[in-house]
Amino acid sequence: MSKRIDNLPRSLRAVVAVAGALTITILSVVMPDPADASGEGSGFSRHTVTQEVSLTDGGRADQVLSSVIYEPEGGHVRGVQVLLPGATYDHRYFDLKTSRGWVSQARDAAGDGWVSVVVDRIGTGRSSHPAADEVNNTSQATTVHQLVTRLRATYEGLPVALVGHSLGSAVAIQEAATYKDVDAVVVTGLLHHGGAAAGLFGILNHPAAEDPAFVKRPVPAGYLTTRPGLRHLFYWPFNADLTTVDADDSVKQTATEGEVSDFTQEQSAGHFAKGVVVPVLSVVGEHDTFFFDPADRDRTVAAEPAAYPASPRVEVKVVRDAGHDLALQRNGERTTGYIDAWLNRRL
Repeated sequence: MSKRIDNLPRSLRAVVAVAGALTITILSVVMPDPADASGEGSGFSRHTVTQEVSLTDGGRADQVLSSVIYEPEGGHVRGVQVLLPGATYDHRYFDLKTSRGWVSQARDAAGDGWVSVVVDRIGTGRSSHPAADEVNNTSQATTVHQLVTRLRATYEGLPVALVGHSLGSAVAIQEAATYKDVDAVVVTGLLHHGGAAAGLFGILNHPAAEDPAFVKRPVPAGYLTTRPGLRHLFYWPFNADLTTVDADDSVKQTATEGEVSDFTQEQSAGHFAKGVVVPVLSVVGEHDTFFFDPADRDRTVAAEPAAYPASPRVEVKVVRDAGHDLALQRNGERTTGYIDAWLNRRL
C-alpha cells in the first residue's frame, strides 16, 4: 500500500482496500494537436470545435465549451451521440491514447455510424475553467443544452442521444429532464443506490492545486482531482490493462465540490430521473461497488427502472468483468456495442 494511502485514517484505508479488491453561438473549428489522430482511413473524421456558452439560462455567453466530433464517412448516419465524461475526466475518457493504441468508445461509435460528440465539461480539458463555485451540474446541464441546440441545427433531422458516464450521467439525466430536447438517454456508471464503496469518491479526491499533475496546468481554487496513484480503483483489476490505467492517470482532470454534491443528491434522491420522458438505457459494471454490495447486485439492478417512472422504456444492462470505468476496461468494446445496438433499436 502506498504511503499516500497510509496517511489516510484507518477507517478510510479499509474502504480503499475493499474497493481496490472489488473494484448558442457559432461553432468554431480548432485544428487538432499533433497527438490527435484525424481518423482518416478509419471510416470517420475527427475535429475539435468550440462554442461560446452561458452558465445560466439567458445569461451572458462568456464561457467556452470544447467538444471533439467524430463523423462517419460514407454510408448511413444513424444519429448523434453526445458523450459526457465523469468527474476528473475530459473527452479522453471516451477516446484515450495509450502506448498500445487507442481505447475509444467515440471511435467505435463513429465506426457504427453515429456522429459522436465528446464534451470537455466546463472546468475540464479545453473548455473554460470558471470559479469553482460557478460549476455544478445545473451549469453543466445548461451548457450541454446549448450544445444540443446547435447540434440539432447542424445535423437536422437526426435523433440525438445523451450518453453519460458517472457524473456525466447525472448531467445527462438533468439536461434531459429539464430541457426535453433529446430522444434517448444512456446512463453508464450510475445507479440510484449506494454500495460498499459509495463513500470512496470523497476519499479519492483532494485539491487539484496540491497535486503534482497540475503544477504546469494550474486550475482555480476549489477544483478537485484524484489523489496520485489511486486511479486504478475505478477499474475491475482483473480485466484492466495497466497501460490504459497509466494513460488515464497521466491526463486526469478535475471536478468541483458542487458537481460532486449534485451527483450524490441525484444518486440518492433521483429527483431529475423522475422527469426523464424518453427511453433510458442504464449500463453498469458487474463489479461497480460504488452502487451495490456484491450480494445485492441483482436486487439493486432490478429496482433501477423504478427511478425513471416517466420514461416509456427503461432497460438495465450489467457488463461482466467490468468495474466503474466501463469504457476503459479491456472489454470496453462490449459496452459500446451494446449501447449502439440499443440506440439502433430505439431511435
